[in-house]
Order: sequence, then structure tokens, then C-alpha cells
Amino acid sequence: MKKHLLTLYTRTPLHVGSGTSVEVVDLPIMRERITGFPVIPGTSLKGVLRQECVDHCGPDAACRLFGNETAERDKEKHKAGCVICSDARLLAFPVRSLAGCFAWITCPVALERFKRDSGHQFSVPPITGERVIAGKSLRIESTRQVVLEEYALESAEGNLGSIVEALKPLCGESVWADTLADRLALATDELFQHFVSTTTEVTTRIKINPSTRTAEEGALFNQEDVPSEALFYALLVLHPERARNGSGWTIEDVINHLTKVLTQDTLLQVGGDETTGHGFCSVRLTEAK
Repeated sequence: MKKHLLTLYTRTPLHVGSGTSVEVVDLPIMRERITGFPVIPGTSLKGVLRQECVDHCGPDAACRLFGNETAERDKEKHKAGCVICSDARLLAFPVRSLAGCFAWITCPVALERFKRDSGHQFSVPPITGERVIAGKSLRIESTRQVVLEEYALESAEGNLGSIVEALKPLCGESVWADTLADRLALATDELFQHFVSTTTEVTTRIKINPSTRTAEEGALFNQEDVPSEALFYALLVLHPERARNGSGWTIEDVINHLTKVLTQDTLLQVGGDETTGHGFCSVRLTEAK
């Protein structure tokens, strides 16, 4: 069994919906029940990867990697794949910044979970209260503050070098690789939770009646999206193919076929509203530590 890390960097707003809601937002995004952080369910991610495999390697390889599409209750026909796909967790979230245009905000909980899942080792500086440890382009030196969204936060001392070193190889986008050290901000878990709950994109949409060219009555709704420039990661656990005659794929075969599907910085569409340009993500596959 081997573990690989799949990272997804949102190039366009992402909507993986949780269905309709009675809250303020009609179509909210999926969130973790405990933390409230945005999440991409493993079922959604596995479906996207399976279709990508069908397109590049054919249906037979897709069946062997990700299993067939027969319902699990049909034990005679159901076949499990060689790839186990976890939910994609949020690691860095973009927010507006008065200095430096925007920041990638993260928190100790997100980083510690990433360390546990990926095997990376780095130190997370302690942070408390309404303070952030931020890259130099975010800091306003005259007031020793970092202004994120509408909040003026105290700039705290701390070294993010080891975090940047661990996170930088996860994405090949130049905006990430070239500016992560300057834009990264470490906040408390509570501040991070607040930002990811209140600063997602919410757009209002309507349905046009083609005959009258006007909005249909009762067709006004709003939709929540994860903004562009967010970073998620998922864990892929690979194991040899289970074959009765002993001729199944080895771990090396599984890795070779998976890397054919997920070439360096593959562009995938995840979630809803594909035809309106939502959900395009740069994807990178790396071996976990």
C-alpha cells in the first residue's frame, strides 16, 4: 500500500453543493460538519478522476483503478478499484488584503491535519488572539498591522519558512510558487473558521424566459462558491489489484497508470456549473512522505 497526495488549486470559483437550504444562501457549498471548513467529498473527486481515466486510458483501466459503476449492493458484479480517495480538505484560503492585493490564510488545525495526512514535517509557530503571522507583502510596517477583508489585525512575529517550504511544491501555478512566501498568513483556528465561513463568493442568478427575454417569476436564487486561488488536498491510498488468478496490477502498475491520467499540473473540472466556467482546478500528484 502506498499513499499519494493530490492537490487541487482552484483557477475559477468552485461549487460543490450540499443541496438546497432554508438559510440565507439558496445553494450553499459542502462543509465539514465539525469545523465548518469547505470540503470536496471523496465521492465527487473520485467520479472526476474516474472520468478522466476513461478519457485518457479507456474504460478497462478506469474500472481497474477506480472500480466499476455497479452498485455495491450487487455483490456479484461489483468490483473495487485500486485507488482509495479521501475527501479534499482546505489548506489555504484566499482573502482580500489592503497590502499585497490578497493573502492565503491558513491555521494550525489545517496545517496539523496536513502534516498527519501527508507525512510532511514542519513547525507551526504559536498564534493567539486577533493576530496573524504574515508574509512581508501583507504587512503594513508603519502600523504593524495586517488588514484582511475589513479586519485590522496585529502583525505577530514568527517564522513561516518551513511551512512555505512544505507547501510550495504542492502547486505549479506561478502565482502560488512565486509569491507564497510573501502572501501566506497564519491565523488562529477561530479566525480562519470565520474567514472561510463569511468570505466565500455569493452570486445572485436568474432564469431568463426565452420567449419574453425577461426573468422568470420565482426563478431568482443565489449560490455560494469557493473563490479562485484556494488550495485543497486529498489523500489517495493505492494498493495492488485484487485478482483471483494472480495476474492483477502491482502497485507500480497502478502508479504508472495513475500518473498517465494525472500528468504534471493537470487541469480538471470539479463540481457544478461546468458550462459557466466554474470548478476548473490545477491538479498535482505527489508521493506522500
